[in-house]
Amino acid sequence: MKTLLTAILLFASIFPAAWAQNDGASQDKNNGAISGTVIDSVSEQPVKGAEVRLRGTPGDGTPAAQAMSAVSDAAGRFAFEGLPTGRYFLNAGRDGYVGEGSRRGKMQLLSPGQRLTDVVLRLLPGGNISGHITDEAGKPLRGAAVQAMKSSYVHGHYALQDVAHATSDEAGEYRMTGLAPGKFYIYAKVPASLNAKLAAGKAYVPLYYSAATEQSRAVSLALRAGEELGGIDMNFAPAHTVHVRGRVIDARTSLPCKEAEVTLLSDQGETVFAPSQTFTVGGVAAFDFPGVPPGSYVLTAQPAATTQQTKVLWGRTLIEVGDANLEHADVLVGTGTDVSGHIRVEGKTPLDLTKMVAVLEPQEGSALAGQMPDIDNASLTPDGGFIFREVPEGTYHISFNPVPPGFYLKTAGGTDLLETGIAVGRGRAPAGLDLVLSPGVGRVDGTIMSDDKPFQGATVVLVPEGKRSLSPTDYRQGGSDQMGRFALRNVVPGDYTVFAWEHVERDAYMDPDFLGRYEDSGKAVHVDEDGHVSLQLEVIPDLDASP
Repeated sequence: MKTLLTAILLFASIFPAAWAQNDGASQDKNNGAISGTVIDSVSEQPVKGAEVRLRGTPGDGTPAAQAMSAVSDAAGRFAFEGLPTGRYFLNAGRDGYVGEGSRRGKMQLLSPGQRLTDVVLRLLPGGNISGHITDEAGKPLRGAAVQAMKSSYVHGHYALQDVAHATSDEAGEYRMTGLAPGKFYIYAKVPASLNAKLAAGKAYVPLYYSAATEQSRAVSLALRAGEELGGIDMNFAPAHTVHVRGRVIDARTSLPCKEAEVTLLSDQGETVFAPSQTFTVGGVAAFDFPGVPPGSYVLTAQPAATTQQTKVLWGRTLIEVGDANLEHADVLVGTGTDVSGHIRVEGKTPLDLTKMVAVLEPQEGSALAGQMPDIDNASLTPDGGFIFREVPEGTYHISFNPVPPGFYLKTAGGTDLLETGIAVGRGRAPAGLDLVLSPGVGRVDGTIMSDDKPFQGATVVLVPEGKRSLSPTDYRQGGSDQMGRFALRNVVPGDYTVFAWEHVERDAYMDPDFLGRYEDSGKAVHVDEDGHVSLQLEVIPDLDASP
């Protein structure tokens, strides 16, 4: 009895200590903290009033739904307390700083009870562009629509996209704020009401800065983070203009269409010059574009659908506009032509090709591509055959998804259509496309460093050389982990340059002008079939990603 009593007393004395120890471990596991500072990436000064967001990421036991926010104080400080063990992503945003910068952040791994106190979040200050819009007498023009445009990769080539806009006030002044660093083109047009006051044959035509009517002659502006770029003035003077008139002709019957939507585009299809104006003469649809200055243009037309017409009709024609009205600028429309091809598998690995889908995308200007009829994706037959129906005339890039892991596509001899694109004429299909799925993809991996330390969160991009740079499917992109490591797999054999940016706008690395600034920051590599390249790269700092 005495022995039993002794055992009970001994257990009673041990149990509270064990309970306290276990309870302490549990508390430590849920008592982590992350704190740090938000700073301006240009001035390196603290940013007050920034909203800092924290969210847990799946894995390592972190609650995926965990989300918190805090506001930085006058010293730029923020803090999150009572955090469980796990992985967390932090980012910050504030008015006056670009949206792209607000999405940047850092991944942090939190151990049980760990208190991280030195996290630094950088915000990129937005830049501003301002100026005045005046008429030929130097008087302010009110109500002019001004756009800031940037080059981006669309439909297989570079096109200008509207990223900001403003309207001139009574003093003719406009101002666009919070712009991300980059190369900008400024485009402006005056209200239609002003043209109505001008003499016949005269109009204020849209202008690119500084006084160009065509994009190819526009002056680009390099804007750095936080920069105030003023004095971007534009002066409008009435230009000599003419009418462009014509009809839409059905190529199958050589007869005019009764109804059609017609669009006039300038700059080789980059921008829409004017809305179409159609009217009916003797039951036949005709179009008239007034106020067109001399230059090169593209006319596109699509007749209205009818219950009897099951196929889409579409057409385009190139025209040259001179000093006189252009009459009979007729547009032929047709149903397009079928484009077919075949994929064979190299080697003995059995593949189910029916899981792949063929995609055909126009390599035209964004405005022109937007006018073209949609092309349905093509399914592959078990033996690798595919066919696209009713493809309009134009040049196209072909791709296949998903390409089986470990394989890449190449052309079977002759011209590499994956690089040059596929040309489809009016009523004339290209020869059958013969492609090969080949094994032997390569791999590129390594480490990203900054000041002799591994850098986490870098964007690592493998940029193909030569004409392959026009093929989005040949690029490879990845990120560096906490140890600075990255791995890019399924790399098509060939020549590349590898870059690692702290931050880079999506698809900016497809712009040769952008890449030209980093010739000394990338590393050239050649990837053989089944090749493996390992390297170490220094990260390109955020500020270096400005123009």
